Amino acid sequence: MHRLLRLPKVPVRSFRQDLTRLRSDSAPKNDLVRATLVLEDGTRMPGYSFGSRTGVSGEVVFSTGMVGYTESLTDPSYKGQLLSLTYPMVGNYGVPDPNVVDNFGLPKGFESGKIHASALVVQDYSANYSHWTAHSSLGDWLEREGVPGLCGIDTRALTRKIRQKGTMLGAIHIDGEEPPAKQDPNLRNLVAEVSRKDVRVFGEGNPVKVLAVDCGIKHNIIRMLVQRGAELTVVPWDYNFSEVMDKYDGLFLSNGPGDPSMCTATIDQLKK
Repeated sequence: MHRLLRLPKVPVRSFRQDLTRLRSDSAPKNDLVRATLVLEDGTRMPGYSFGSRTGVSGEVVFSTGMVGYTESLTDPSYKGQLLSLTYPMVGNYGVPDPNVVDNFGLPKGFESGKIHASALVVQDYSANYSHWTAHSSLGDWLEREGVPGLCGIDTRALTRKIRQKGTMLGAIHIDGEEPPAKQDPNLRNLVAEVSRKDVRVFGEGNPVKVLAVDCGIKHNIIRMLVQRGAELTVVPWDYNFSEVMDKYDGLFLSNGPGDPSMCTATIDQLKK
């Protein structure tokens, strides 16, 4: 007869438990401050600030992924956006060391060299983290990058609202501080803000020569193309690539943030 092995119950800490601990901490940086997500239709969703304690405005969007918050936050496609995550607990596996790079010289676990999202909105934020690659907490990383976080929000209700009404502008208001000025990031040329400024070659010597126009390219796109045999030359969004295409086997245009009609320099090159 098989015997049942009774395992001891392991307590799971959540934002609510962390909130009690943080409130009792005497260090000012660990005091959670009330903050509110305010949508352009007047909806107000109160919560608590973590990360960088600053108000911010932008376009409110959501992601339904269960993992991958470091990749999403550093994805250039989220430039100027307040990113809401539907998965209920976020931060429990921390953030890897951005100084650890792969064989392409790109930081592991990140899609670019910095956070591009303007803010992160979650339900339960876990200040406690555990993972063999973890270097810091999510909140500490956001604070270093100057990016605000907002927790205690019903992000699934927020997602339903966005799905019903479409994307909308919003802002995070920190209690006791002046609200941020309203901004629509889609009125800016976001591609110009995130595109690289220099030319860089990955996978030098590979047989297939591909020129990639960086309109907000993710690191994993570079990895996948090089691993499949491409010598990838990554150029800025406004690079005069029409004059050198005879040297390449193919042209790759990356995705990116904002309104593509603002990429007039890229469009003009494609017409030539």
